[in-house]
Amino acid sequence: MKTNPLITRRQTRQIMVGNIPVGGGAPISVQTMTNTETCDVGATLAQINNMVRAGVDIVRVSVPSMDAAEAFRKIRSQVEVPLIADIHFDYRIALKVLENGVDCLRINPGNIQIEVTETALVDNSERINIALLDLVALGIEIAMDDFGTGYSSLDLLSRLPISALKLDQGVVRRMAEDVKNTHIVRSSLYMARELSIKTVAEGVESRGTYTYLMAAGCNEVQGFWISPPLPLDEYISLCESNPQWPGSSFGLLYNAWVNHISYRRKVLDAALTLSMTEQDEWTNLPKMDLAHSPARCRLGQWYMGEVSESEEGRRQYKQLEEPHRLMHAAGASLIKAIRTQSTARDITRATRIFLEYSDVVDAEVSRIVERDLEKTFAELDVERGKEIPSVANLISEYDIE
Repeated sequence: MKTNPLITRRQTRQIMVGNIPVGGGAPISVQTMTNTETCDVGATLAQINNMVRAGVDIVRVSVPSMDAAEAFRKIRSQVEVPLIADIHFDYRIALKVLENGVDCLRINPGNIQIEVTETALVDNSERINIALLDLVALGIEIAMDDFGTGYSSLDLLSRLPISALKLDQGVVRRMAEDVKNTHIVRSSLYMARELSIKTVAEGVESRGTYTYLMAAGCNEVQGFWISPPLPLDEYISLCESNPQWPGSSFGLLYNAWVNHISYRRKVLDAALTLSMTEQDEWTNLPKMDLAHSPARCRLGQWYMGEVSESEEGRRQYKQLEEPHRLMHAAGASLIKAIRTQSTARDITRATRIFLEYSDVVDAEVSRIVERDLEKTFAELDVERGKEIPSVANLISEYDIE
């Protein structure tokens, strides 16, 4: 085979797609994809035949459902060109098209997550980093497993393309024994949120642990309280039964509120740091994550996302939107005033406006939290057949003024 000296091809392992070799020095093959509804067998066949006449070597076909998998069987029996099935969500569809004669499967890499233990990352970080970057480039997620058992995780999180942290079950279980472990878990969850990394807690064995982790902002949990390990057929049955676990919007709101408070602190930290540092030294300052857009703030995402999906939510939280937007605008104005070396009077005024809007947002969120907590506890007491003591009585009982 003649090669073009101007083209350097990456060395890969050769595979066969039907009777067409791909990679490993094989001739370059031409692949394309149908854009018809796969269940329309006639239209899909006509398009594939046109592709073959144009010189295509391999054809990819989308198979989004079991009906499409059955249609694929009919298509496969009437064409000679190698076919690749494009699978996005359901592994059972992949198994079905394998039975129906597919030459190759293309599974959406976003559905694949590879777990690497913290210890393995620590011991082989440079070598593994190269491999992980290749996997991430394909769209595959990387999870650090057993987080909390190693000794150099924080540095790794800044250097490796980690998209999920799995908190070690030992640390999670020891929360019931020592408050230090509780602090470790909460700090890990907060750090992961700041780094936009998803969190999964292992070893959840009780409803209490589950509820605490959800309220603390953990994204997912696993453990015997959810389900013990199951054979494949029992796992499929569990998924088909659509099990529901208790949840509360309060956890989402609480973490959105924490993120809002964190933004306020970051703006004030940045303002003080810039003010106390000579301008020619600003380039050497630590990088500061100041998300001035309300859409990037977790609180903004909360009321624009989870809440705005319902008409009641949009009505109840509409009054939060405007002061929140103005607070972020005021934060951006404050930092700009310092960077442009405005007068002390202008900077002071910008600071006051920022804090005033922040206080308005705090007051509004506090009102929402109070209402949601009252609703949650009222529902619990209805279940238990109890009456809720009045706040006035509680204040009197504990001498709170």
